[in-house]
Amino acid sequence: MNQISSLLVISASLALSALPSIAHVSYTGRNFGTFSGGESPVIISNQTVSGSYGWADGTDADFGDSHRLRAFRFSLSYDASVTVTASATSNGGLLLGDLLPAFSIYSGLAHLPPAALDHDGAPISVSYLASLPGVPREGAFVATADWKMGSDSGTTFADLSSFTYRGHAADGSSANYGNAPGILGDNLADGFVTGSFFLPAGDYSIFVGGAFYDGQSSGTANRGVNVTLSVVPEPAAASLVLLSAGLILRRRRA
Repeated sequence: MNQISSLLVISASLALSALPSIAHVSYTGRNFGTFSGGESPVIISNQTVSGSYGWADGTDADFGDSHRLRAFRFSLSYDASVTVTASATSNGGLLLGDLLPAFSIYSGLAHLPPAALDHDGAPISVSYLASLPGVPREGAFVATADWKMGSDSGTTFADLSSFTYRGHAADGSSANYGNAPGILGDNLADGFVTGSFFLPAGDYSIFVGGAFYDGQSSGTANRGVNVTLSVVPEPAAASLVLLSAGLILRRRRA
């Protein structure tokens, strides 16, 4: 490693040194499961995000701290239309209910147990972020593009988890999430946002956080959020599901 690369790693390490040592990316209690046809919408209630700005902070050039978001996962057995809805909740007053929620969907999953969990401050994450051109990064999370993150077990960039951007939705407007280009806001800052996406079969991550960019000055108190996922097969996929069910039924009758 040359002197310039060493300085980049040191700069990135310093930028990330203030991140918490806990709250690695985990889907515990936030797995919507596998959709294979005919499932009802699934809601995961009373989750928390740390602060009101985590998602919006991932829209700028220095990325965002993934500890300020919550990761959810789901799998599709067929191509489908997927609708995600996020709404703020106060959880009986135990959590702040002033969240303006936003989320992004990515193909790919973080490392799952028993493997070591991914986080922004892992040495391989720090090294990877330092290798990128531009300003030092605050974290690994990118709200509107692909990004990578690793665990403490990672030794090369090949060990990084990859998140391939599929789409996003944000509560409100540029008045709260800032002027970064390409953000799809619903223009109504009411603590509720929903978005629909056509996705191929595969494994997916949803990262949910706050859409109030300037909330970085108001601390990291937990906000409550409910997230609902509903899946409708595309016509071709639905026909295939019905055809497969019919073939199985005929075989059983025979």
